[in-house]
Amino acid sequence: MEVVENSILAQLRKSGRLPTPKGVALEVINLTQRENASNHDIVRLISADPALSARVISAANVLLANSSRPIVTITDAVTVLGARALRQLVLGIALIADYRHGPCKQFDYQYFWTHSLLTGIAARHLAAHARLAAAEEVFVLGLLGNIGQLALVTVHPKEYGALLGQIKGKALKELYRHEHDQFGCDHAELSEAMLADMHFPKIYQVMVRNFMQPEAAKVTEGSRDWQLLHLLHLASLIADVCLAGQAERGKLVATLRLQAARVAVEAGDLIEIGDACARDWLGWLALMNMGAMHIPSFAELLNQSNAADTAIEVPQWPYANQDNYKMRVLVVEHDRSMLVLLESMLKAAGHDVMTARDGVEAMSLAELQHPQLVISDCLTPQMDGIALCRKLRESYDQRNMYVIILTAQKSVDRLVEAFEAGADDCMVKPLTQKIFFARLRAAQRVVRLQEELAFDREQMLRFSKELAASNERLLRLALTDALTELPNRRFAMERIEQEWALTKRGGRTLSCMMVDIDHFKSINDKFGHQIGDEALKAVASILRQSARTQDVVCRYGGEEFLIICPDADLDAAYQGAERLRLNVAALSLKNQGINIKLTISIGVAEKKDSTASIDDLLNHADECLYAAKGGGRNRTVIEK
Repeated sequence: MEVVENSILAQLRKSGRLPTPKGVALEVINLTQRENASNHDIVRLISADPALSARVISAANVLLANSSRPIVTITDAVTVLGARALRQLVLGIALIADYRHGPCKQFDYQYFWTHSLLTGIAARHLAAHARLAAAEEVFVLGLLGNIGQLALVTVHPKEYGALLGQIKGKALKELYRHEHDQFGCDHAELSEAMLADMHFPKIYQVMVRNFMQPEAAKVTEGSRDWQLLHLLHLASLIADVCLAGQAERGKLVATLRLQAARVAVEAGDLIEIGDACARDWLGWLALMNMGAMHIPSFAELLNQSNAADTAIEVPQWPYANQDNYKMRVLVVEHDRSMLVLLESMLKAAGHDVMTARDGVEAMSLAELQHPQLVISDCLTPQMDGIALCRKLRESYDQRNMYVIILTAQKSVDRLVEAFEAGADDCMVKPLTQKIFFARLRAAQRVVRLQEELAFDREQMLRFSKELAASNERLLRLALTDALTELPNRRFAMERIEQEWALTKRGGRTLSCMMVDIDHFKSINDKFGHQIGDEALKAVASILRQSARTQDVVCRYGGEEFLIICPDADLDAAYQGAERLRLNVAALSLKNQGINIKLTISIGVAEKKDSTASIDDLLNHADECLYAAKGGGRNRTVIEK
């Protein structure tokens, strides 16, 4: 990255042809990068260019299609989008307007911007669906994801055109390699450098460097960055599918489905997002005066995968019209010819077959391979079939194996002996193929039922464990605030009811504090909700660390906290409140080099004989909190 910045990007900038906004758009971008820039200044500057103003208002309405009211003025756009998102939007609009055409005949400028716009639109909808990042900023990220390629083709039109001719039809890796050989960097690296030069957040720089080949990125799988990276890749694939010809669309759809599944975007959501992209696309066509292009419904697109990509080859077993449940079968037979005959018949029925020549070898195989069916001759060396059957029934792991004894003797006593040893069936040699398969099907039914019962038992055990764990987790989630990991309001009300009851039975004292973060709305407005969330978590952590061990710190709602103080009178609670207030005041959050000071206001109330109910106690604490905020904030007010 540093090499690109110091060499290639610097050289491209010196050429004077690097894709950059011009005129009022450039002034707007420069102004919004200043920390002291006011919304009034931004509005005044954008308003100086009527064409830019109209496009910014129209773009804001497209991006904020679900807003409660339309954007009708530049002031509305600046207020709703914020300075950073507005700067990025102006940058994208200006680049499309100024670089829609160029001198390189081999480069399709119309396709480039069409694909970039569709990628941005899809990225915005995917980010909103996943709730990963500011959707408006992700739109611009998708729009400018390949800005490095535009830079190379703008500065070196002849050379890049020749390069495109060389790698036509080849993979993206080949394009990167040729770009590196000829220009010293590929366009993904250049995109990263250009976004850094435009003061985009670091994470967005990483995204454009890797989103076309997300597997190469060094991000932790499953992390937020990993999800955002793969969502951006998915957005690019959506654009690919929308712009692809009928012949190549099938394979692209198969790839799209796989990537969507990887990031947990189900087919229904994918269709909804794709159709939303098509609707937004019409608005952008009108906004940027681009040529009309029809995008079919996404349900139709997803059904256009190639047969080769959707067909699954299913192995066909012999006797497929019968219920040939595949089993692991152990055949124990000392006669080689009989062994081969049994093995061939079993394999013809589609089963996995293992063989043994005597009972001892069979027992070893049974312990290692766990066959479902054992077919043993009655007269095998060392350990005959009946002795093997008894041995299997004595073993806990092998006692449920289905056992068929083969015998050449028609003696009733021999058959009785076999069944008393635990055999499930007996067959008399010579074997009749039809009878053998009929008995085999009977064995299949029993084995299958045993397997299903065992599976059901395992499922029930697993489900019961998962249910217990899930119930425990749900209970914990139901009583815990997800952001601060503090007990939530529901937990607070249950706990204060318990403490209230204890004061009645044991004559104990009880106080509570209502805590509110001062000027929290201005933190959200100025620095964004992500910093606001960090502020909430930081204050929650300080409150938890600073409170007494027996105190219960809960998030009551919004930026408000409730602290339950058992065995604390008003003086003790006041001292504890002041300790909390001072510790929070000592806290400082840092955002882009700016220290954000945080303070809290606290209202303290004690349960007295005259306090009729829990609601009265909380109301008294709340009144004190309002008095603290009305008195200038960053103070503690106690009930008089």
